[in-house]
Amino acid sequence: MVYRGRGVFLTSTVSFIEVIRADIKRELREELLSELQPELERMIYANVFEVKEAARYLKVSTSTLRRMVKDREIDHFRIRDVLHFRQIDLDNYVSGLIVKQSAGGS
Repeated sequence: MVYRGRGVFLTSTVSFIEVIRADIKRELREELLSELQPELERMIYANVFEVKEAARYLKVSTSTLRRMVKDREIDHFRIRDVLHFRQIDLDNYVSGLIVKQSAGGS
């Protein structure tokens, strides 16, 4: 049995199976990613908060959050003068505040 895969003629059954398996795996990966990507993006970007919701999410007051916006500390966007925050941006902001402990303690 001869199969031409990636420009090479293969005569070994094991080699043939390995090439077929690799091709199927690559095609499945591409297909799954193309199907899942829109849903993943929707899930990531679906949570958009207004000021009250974002303040509650961060556990700060609305005035603190507005001051953070004024001081350009936190990512946001406006739609017709209404402030909005994506959850992923709020999570990234919090991640940047994490204090790492050294291995020695303290």
